[in-house]
Amino acid sequence: MPAFDLRLPADPDEWLANIWRLLDEADQTWRFTKKGDKRPLQDVAKSVASKKRIKAERRQAVTEQILTAARKRDLCRALPGQSIADRMLRVMRPGEWLGMGDIARMAGIHKSGRGKVHQVLLRRGWVEKARNPAYQGILDPWQIKAGAEPEPLHLFRLTELGERIKAALPK
Repeated sequence: MPAFDLRLPADPDEWLANIWRLLDEADQTWRFTKKGDKRPLQDVAKSVASKKRIKAERRQAVTEQILTAARKRDLCRALPGQSIADRMLRVMRPGEWLGMGDIARMAGIHKSGRGKVHQVLLRRGWVEKARNPAYQGILDPWQIKAGAEPEPLHLFRLTELGERIKAALPK
């Protein structure tokens, strides 16, 4: 990529002409408007301000539509104690170390829902996380075909706060 090259006129008369052109209020060729636009600066400023106002009004209208749709979606939200995180919390037993996949299977949740352990349970302090000493690394396909069961890297168990929250959940 070529270096930035700024070529300045070498002729002092040309320099002087450029300076006079910039100082002349009637000459507005330096403006960044459409080619051939002869409007005064005040009109250009009004136009820019009105475009900004219209854009802000449109943005506000779209935001209102999005919030209205979100409020409608919230009406069909799961009842307290029925969310994925609540179901995961309900199936965990105090003092028992479990992997994310185990928790999801016990709660009857698809494997894509196991991320709630990190996203909700761990972040809220309801479970604690520890490295699994039985973790052997990633198994190769031949070991899996032979029936080897991969161990999870991290295990989770309920904290005291998690046990209190679990006890407070509706049945």
